[in-house]
Amino acid sequence: MFKKLVKYSIITIIIASANLYAMAPLDMLENGKRAFDLAKWEECREILERFMETWPEHEKYSEALYFYTLASAKTIDSRTEAYRSSLGKELKDAVASLSLDMPDMDISEAKVALMIAEKQEKPELWKELVKLTPIELKHYLSRGWYPEPTEKPFDTLEWAKVKLCDSSDIDSETKSNIALIKLSALWKLMLSPLVVENSETKLKEINCFPIDKAFKETLQIAFKNGNPDQKRKAAIFGYHFDYFKANNLISKKKINSSWLRYLKSRGLTIEEAWSPK
Repeated sequence: MFKKLVKYSIITIIIASANLYAMAPLDMLENGKRAFDLAKWEECREILERFMETWPEHEKYSEALYFYTLASAKTIDSRTEAYRSSLGKELKDAVASLSLDMPDMDISEAKVALMIAEKQEKPELWKELVKLTPIELKHYLSRGWYPEPTEKPFDTLEWAKVKLCDSSDIDSETKSNIALIKLSALWKLMLSPLVVENSETKLKEINCFPIDKAFKETLQIAFKNGNPDQKRKAAIFGYHFDYFKANNLISKKKINSSWLRYLKSRGLTIEEAWSPK
């Protein structure tokens, strides 16, 4: 009789355990969905991640993946920033250690990478790059960490003028990068004849008049000082310049355009006359 009781007890425990096991994943799934409904996105991610890792063959796996994916999308900014901060701290610790242990080693690139990592957005103004050391400027430009050259072309050209006129302490690749940036600004100007026609004085002040002459001179600087990739970019500018010049698209000829008359009737200003993107 005792043996039968023990046997039945063991069977009952096994059945109960099986039922608990069957309920556990569903409970976890419901907890994850509840966290989602309460906008607790990170909690939802953590719960459903455990669900999918523990029961990859579960029939509700796809449902868990669905809510996990939505919660991940809602937390991507915060998780990206957290990862960025973690990498920044790791790099900062490494730079500090190397500066003490190997003071003669050139770790300027790592230092500049750290400077950039601590910033949220690219510089909006060229003057933010004026105080950079030559080595810092090199790494900023090679990473594309500078304002959009065509956004404010005259500001770009004023900055490039200073840098190219005082370029004795910068290396060839940096000089080529500055020239390529200048080419982008000049190209935007050449595609904006109304601006050029009314900006002769300003263009002379920044040594960019006549503009086609300035473009060709800058092209030579970019190509002469560039590495193979920079030479390729300069050559692309050069070909398009030659093509448009040969087809009379770069000209000082005045044209009679009904479109221009309409624009003037609306009170066109030079600030509105840039070439469309």
